[in-house]
Amino acid sequence: MERIASVVVPALPLQLLLREQPSFRDAPAVVVQDDRPQGKVLFANAHARRARVLPGMSYAAARNLATDLRAGTVATDAIEDMAGQLFVALCGYSPRVEPVRGDAGSYWLDPSGLVPLYGTLLSWGQAVLDDLRARGFTATCVIGFHRFRTLTLARTRPGVLLLPEPRQERRAADAVGLQQLAISPTLRDELWVLGIRTLGQLLQLPAAELKVRFGPEAAALHEAASDGWVAIDARPLVDPVIDALELDGPDDNHTRILFGLRGLLHRMLAKLVLRGQAMSALRLQLQLDHQPPCSIHVAPASPSLDQALIIELVRLRLESLQLPAAIVGVQVELEGVRTTAAQLALFQAQRRRDLEAGNRALARLRAAFGDAAVTRPVVRAAHLPEARAAFEPITQLRLPTAVGEVDASEPPPLCRRVFAKPIALPPRPRHEPEAWLGRRGAVVKMWGPYRISGGWWVRTVERDYYYAETQHGELLWIYYDRPRARWYLHGIVD
Repeated sequence: MERIASVVVPALPLQLLLREQPSFRDAPAVVVQDDRPQGKVLFANAHARRARVLPGMSYAAARNLATDLRAGTVATDAIEDMAGQLFVALCGYSPRVEPVRGDAGSYWLDPSGLVPLYGTLLSWGQAVLDDLRARGFTATCVIGFHRFRTLTLARTRPGVLLLPEPRQERRAADAVGLQQLAISPTLRDELWVLGIRTLGQLLQLPAAELKVRFGPEAAALHEAASDGWVAIDARPLVDPVIDALELDGPDDNHTRILFGLRGLLHRMLAKLVLRGQAMSALRLQLQLDHQPPCSIHVAPASPSLDQALIIELVRLRLESLQLPAAIVGVQVELEGVRTTAAQLALFQAQRRRDLEAGNRALARLRAAFGDAAVTRPVVRAAHLPEARAAFEPITQLRLPTAVGEVDASEPPPLCRRVFAKPIALPPRPRHEPEAWLGRRGAVVKMWGPYRISGGWWVRTVERDYYYAETQHGELLWIYYDRPRARWYLHGIVD
């Protein structure tokens, strides 16, 4: 069963207010709808809630409960702008990200895209939260199987939660109280009178009777929490140029379809030029013969008006698909942005290295093999040597920068090639030392030990590292694993 993850930045307007007013953090603080005594409280921090200040009451009533109450307003534009920035940040961790409508700061992600780069789903979720924390936001992440259930759990608990199976996800969601759901107080009170306290108790009621007795809100809640699985929908394009390619009949010849798209794109790009824009994203809605439609999303490395490049990206993406039926029609949407970014890219292209050409090549690779196919190595802070190297996705090439000054009088640094998995060595013999490493020859000199210990939170690690020079001149990086009483070859120094 396919996975889905919910990432929630709780009370995003309140977090924005506390970022702007750090002195509010240690006092009761609220976000109000407008700056007047009758203004409604929208969000309240933990200090305010302990003083019984709750969302929904007026600012004047809240001040009566907490005389040292701090309050402020957050503009809708600021909330939407930050929600957009968070969306862009999350796109670096998943090829499909969908904002939750009506809840700024909440998102659904497809966790299958970049998980191989992080090893486990739990590590992926922790990396997402670490990124948001570095941006100054507290967030939660729940990785499960159902949109509504994961979102509900993410709103009610901190940190990262990985649900191993759908049954456990359902049990956890069924235990959530109605007061923790985003429902109206009227509906909550009506259900409370009937003894319904949790989401699971609500789902036991007949779905057909809910709308008649409690109205459309209860019916919509029951439908959202049902067992249906809905795929993640990428965000809609902003003010797109829309056109359609009409076909004479079902056609499975991609070359013929691409030829028809050339003329269509020429007209659509001309409309973007009249707006002073270049294409930043393209979406194709492929109407299939007696099959559900298929959506294709393509984005060049930078905003572009190069028709040949766009057609090439579409061709690569089409070739990577296995369509279940012939195409009967194509709807095309183009999203444009101002061409300032492209002008900056042209400035970079004047240097000796053609970064623009490299970005086009990377865009082709992403279109052909997916967003997770283009990565770069990075160094991470980790305890064990094998965990200090990782890969992260890259969308733009950058010119290299020096990491530090090099003293010409000092010996040049050596390169140590570390194996992905240490190679087990036989026990070290007391006699015939040349037999220890086989074809690598006898060890003539060793430097060490350099001890690494710790790792008690996973398993005990106690390693004595040595640099071993062989009779053939090789410099090996080996270690003795003390708890397991065994030698390992971990790398080679070039």
